[in-house]
Amino acid sequence: MMKKTMLSLVAALAFLMISGCSTPVYENRFAWNEGWRVGKVTKVIPADEFFKMGGSRCRQMDLGPTDQVAVIRWRQVTRTRGHFAKVDPGSGMSVGDEVYFNAWDCEQPKMVRKIPHEPQTERTP
Repeated sequence: MMKKTMLSLVAALAFLMISGCSTPVYENRFAWNEGWRVGKVTKVIPADEFFKMGGSRCRQMDLGPTDQVAVIRWRQVTRTRGHFAKVDPGSGMSVGDEVYFNAWDCEQPKMVRKIPHEPQTERTP
């Protein structure tokens, strides 16, 4: 029994050493450790309404009077967080869309629609 426990412990430690502190990379290009997160668009508001809202997050965004801003909600462990991103005209972005966005940098590509993955179907030979 002791030998089995010791082998399990060694295997677990080896796995941890191999995996390190890796973090996810969404769609092979949006790295979590560079600030990219997955969130859901909860509101799309005009730029003037955005400027009337309190807070200072992402106020440096270059917004014109006809621009739209998405309000994005996302989870960080146990907390719900908010973020704002400019909606590119013609993107078709709307409330309920899941998006990738950079939570650290308001000037990065604003947000990218999350690509839905097709469900895997079981193949029979």
